[in-house]
Amino acid sequence: MSLDLVDISSARRDPKTNAILVQLKSSQVGKDESDAPGFDDAPLFNALGVSAIPWGADERGNAQALVCEDVAGSTGVCVSPRDTRVANVVEELGPGETCIHATGPGFGTRIFLKKQLIAAIIDDDCVLTLDRENKKFAVSLFGLHLELSAENGFLVSADGAQYQIKGGAHSLIGSVILGGRTPLGYLFMSPTATPPLGVAPGVPIVPLTAAPGVFIGVG
Repeated sequence: MSLDLVDISSARRDPKTNAILVQLKSSQVGKDESDAPGFDDAPLFNALGVSAIPWGADERGNAQALVCEDVAGSTGVCVSPRDTRVANVVEELGPGETCIHATGPGFGTRIFLKKQLIAAIIDDDCVLTLDRENKKFAVSLFGLHLELSAENGFLVSADGAQYQIKGGAHSLIGSVILGGRTPLGYLFMSPTATPPLGVAPGVPIVPLTAAPGVFIGVG
């Protein structure tokens, strides 16, 4: 059985069988480009558990694969595809690590499988990390951050404000608006403390009913 390295010019899904079919072109053997043997609608065999349709050739280059012609019932079967247009993903890998990623231009989607860590990334501003070694789960996107970790407990941050639960304490950083954003919400307060600071005239005030062990402190 012989294997030849070929270029993938285009790919499609067969709507009847859902098989992935590719157009292949091997190396030119003569002076004319037409001397390069081609394979039309060759079936693409991906790795077990992985289904991927290659991105067609463009100004950046093209995907490649190996083609086997010694398969009964087929003029050629395409195996072991690769796409060097997304070789930058390999820069982030070390020995034993794996990455599942899309190959289309601008897709930017990657799932890294590292030692005791899974990271799902879209471009550089959407990241989900599950890190068992450092006991940390985190979601960061568009300047917002949610974290559950042994180091920081429960942590939420956005636009300079932060809320944290750790070591039996609740910590707030940023402005505190009791009762919600006025005038959309009511302000709970003592009936004797009128008018409340920072509340526009005419905003309804709901008296606070005392509850054992409950207090509100504003600094």
